[in-house]
Amino acid sequence: MVTLLLTFFILMIVILNEAENNIYRMLDLLLSETEQKLDNYVLNRQLDKNIDIQRTTKGVQLTVSGEYFFDVNSVSISPTLQPLLDHIGNAIQQSRLLGIREDPELRGFYEALRKNQHTLNVEIRVEGHTDNWQIRGEKYASNWELSSARALEVVKYLSAVSGIDEGNFSALGYGEFRPITDNNSTEGRSKNRRVEIFIDADITPINNRQ
Repeated sequence: MVTLLLTFFILMIVILNEAENNIYRMLDLLLSETEQKLDNYVLNRQLDKNIDIQRTTKGVQLTVSGEYFFDVNSVSISPTLQPLLDHIGNAIQQSRLLGIREDPELRGFYEALRKNQHTLNVEIRVEGHTDNWQIRGEKYASNWELSSARALEVVKYLSAVSGIDEGNFSALGYGEFRPITDNNSTEGRSKNRRVEIFIDADITPINNRQ
């Protein structure tokens, strides 16, 4: 009897692990679809010098050159950037990440999440960064405030153009404190002036939602 019970529990663990693996494989597929749509847009319009797209552990990251986004000390989104943000917003809104409940092809994925008492959370996180030059002008007291205002401006634009609830967005400003290279050259400062957009997706237990 003890042997049979042990065998049963081992079998159940194997089944549960395989179900969880299938869930994460499907999530990886959905994120890859979103990345491919954005990548195709950037390559077709030859924007890859200004925009870098990468897969991360939790999702997709877009890094956009600061000059492509804003004028000096400004939080007004450049007209040249608006078509890109329009596409990003539409790509996220149309992504199957946000439509797993209605998509017939993802019905099994949705039911597997419910059966395991989990849910899929999608967050669009925007982070603003600057170089270390002292800010010029009176409206913003520091690069920290400027980068935060820029990130918030992008969030507001993406939320409006996509129709996605603002609760799915977050905005962060890091000023000059998270450089990706040194600030000792014009090229280095240019790389550090950037906006990063993260499309993150995570599977969490339902009872852990706030």
